[in-house]
Amino acid sequence: MGEYLPGNLQERLRELREANGFKSREKLAEVIGVNKTTYSRIENGSTKTISSDILLKLADLYKVPTDYILGLSDTPENTGYDIKELGLSVEAAKNLYSGKVDPRVINELLINDKFAMATRMMATYFSGAVAELMVTQNKLLDFSYDLLYELTQTEKIPNDNNIKDTKKKLKAAKVPAGYMELDKIQRQLMASIKEVKKKVVGEVAALNDQAEILDYEIIEKVKEEALSVPNLKNYPEEEKARIIKEAIIKGIQIDTNIDDEKMVTVEPMVEQIVSLLIQLWKEK
Repeated sequence: MGEYLPGNLQERLRELREANGFKSREKLAEVIGVNKTTYSRIENGSTKTISSDILLKLADLYKVPTDYILGLSDTPENTGYDIKELGLSVEAAKNLYSGKVDPRVINELLINDKFAMATRMMATYFSGAVAELMVTQNKLLDFSYDLLYELTQTEKIPNDNNIKDTKKKLKAAKVPAGYMELDKIQRQLMASIKEVKKKVVGEVAALNDQAEILDYEIIEKVKEEALSVPNLKNYPEEEKARIIKEAIIKGIQIDTNIDDEKMVTVEPMVEQIVSLLIQLWKEK
């Protein structure tokens, strides 16, 4: 469903009721087994609180988290699943949590339609159903070949070129059980991987473009701050270093990803840059 606009308890109750086809509050109250007046007072705001019993009944009916109904979250999807509900083993969950497998890659594959199709094909293949079909098909081909062979040997039909060609085709049509299905699965998996790669490459390119724009803005900000000080070259060295350092820090602060904690790590590097600039200034 994605994310919805922020809303309070009363707004969410009305939106969810209408979205789920309940035209009246009374009908909804009847379905969840709650007093009609009690529910109406909650939805119209006369009662500012909602009991946990009613809240849980509504969450179960609408299949949304309780936080969404209360207006504490704007995401109606349930994100607090138990690993058993997701069909994951403990080992699989550990691999995701520990980073042994890349969560980003797994996420992109799980939302890819071609990968979903590949998993269904694999499930069928692992069940042995396809292999059984292939065995049956091969038996039918063998039977047809043997029948033609017998008919030609007993001269009930002529062993002409058409019959010979048919026998060759019957032999060629036989394939090892599961071979064709494995090929289909492989092609489906490769198609899903190519789609994911295309998406990731596009996102990386967009991020690089944003980074280039940001770098330009930072440089321009540093120049602006430095040039705002008249006759900077005439200042004492220590004062000059302080002004340049402040200019660089103000430029870096344009990047909203740099918080105070990261700035503590960045400052020593800024000081090194300032020292290098001062040294170059002296050499000029």
